Amino acid sequence: MWVVGIGASAGGVEALRELLPLLPTGDVAYVIAQHMSPTHPSLLIQVLARDTSLRVTEVGEDTTLESGTVYVTPPNRDVKVDGRRLVVVQAEPRISPQPSVDVLFSSIARACEDRSIGVVLSGTGSDGTRGLDEIHRKGGAPWRRSPKRLATAICRPRRSMPGRLSLSVMCRPWAKPSRP
Repeated sequence: MWVVGIGASAGGVEALRELLPLLPTGDVAYVIAQHMSPTHPSLLIQVLARDTSLRVTEVGEDTTLESGTVYVTPPNRDVKVDGRRLVVVQAEPRISPQPSVDVLFSSIARACEDRSIGVVLSGTGSDGTRGLDEIHRKGGAPWRRSPKRLATAICRPRRSMPGRLSLSVMCRPWAKPSRP
């Protein structure tokens, strides 16, 4: 099974609503880490469920990954992929937003290797960068939203994914920034 991690922060809900109707079914599960307030009730699952034929659900304490499902990380928690399971953990005290996109992406890279995909849709910070790098090192496909142009990008990982993953939002392949 392919596992696609999707990270979003500021402006993420609109980007998710644009992406979800385009996601293919098949042997793939999607896990969303959307930065959100831990003190306000979230309607994210209900909002996203209106935009896709895929099943949308919150990650529970012991969730088994199933194809054709979109999993949403609960507020103030991190989610890790462990084999075919999603494990909810208390977010470590940190200044960065929660849930952590890096924690999710890194665990997907370790569990799924070349059947991992990471997509960063929005945000102004660096959360997700380290995880995209790990996905890339394991042979998966890292993607990020392009702020400058709208383009249809077809994700073509090293191994063929059924139906391809169509990222018809402002996406382009991620490249690790070079250091001077």
